[in-house]
Amino acid sequence: MTFFINSGGLEFSPAGAHIVHANSAEGELLYLSSTSEYGEGTAIRGGVPIIAPWFGGLLGLDPMHGWARRSAWDVDENNGQIHATYSREGLLLNIRTHSTDAGFDISLRLSNDTDQSSTVQLAFHPYFKVDDVEKIEVEGFDGIDILNRLTDTVGTQDGVITFDGEYDRIALGTPQVKIYDTNRIITVEGEGHDSTVVWNPGKNRASTMADIGDGEWRDFVCVEPALLGAEQKGVTVAPGTSVTLVMRVGVEKR
Repeated sequence: MTFFINSGGLEFSPAGAHIVHANSAEGELLYLSSTSEYGEGTAIRGGVPIIAPWFGGLLGLDPMHGWARRSAWDVDENNGQIHATYSREGLLLNIRTHSTDAGFDISLRLSNDTDQSSTVQLAFHPYFKVDDVEKIEVEGFDGIDILNRLTDTVGTQDGVITFDGEYDRIALGTPQVKIYDTNRIITVEGEGHDSTVVWNPGKNRASTMADIGDGEWRDFVCVEPALLGAEQKGVTVAPGTSVTLVMRVGVEKR
């Protein structure tokens, strides 16, 4: 049985500690696939997936993007703030999120409660709703080195990012990012990250993904604050210590 918690403008799933909707004065901020599945053991397509304790397959571990987004979290809501916790293999994950006047904030803390150091990665994987990804511009990366994951090459970004086909890149920097949509500007800021991932599957890749509705690849862009470590090999968290990742999202009329 799937259920959601509503708080302010946010709708939150305890399965995956996942923001599925974020309303604002300028409309819904997040894309949610019409064909996504829900519930423990399932990765929701859209909203804000929690990526932990590794990103994709960068550390050579399964499942893809870690176990956090497929797990059932303990969740409570109090005074407009949602708090979620989950513990596995001695790693304690702690999420806090709330809506703001401009959008929403979310933080993710990973604490190492074991007696050995652990190599981890953290990321937020927000699917920002746009009118048409091929007509938007993403600003903030000019002059920053970017790893193209499709070609495994690094180049320096020149100007704004635009989209024409599959786009999967890791910016080796932490800028404030602005997404220029038709009638609004979405701002994404991170804290505690060392990279920013930008992703859209494009038409061809999306056609192979059962949990993206027909043509819906046009409806979103992912801009993801991430803590990946040097050369994307993770960061070391010593026993009794923690790392924290923060994302702040705002929107304004264009």
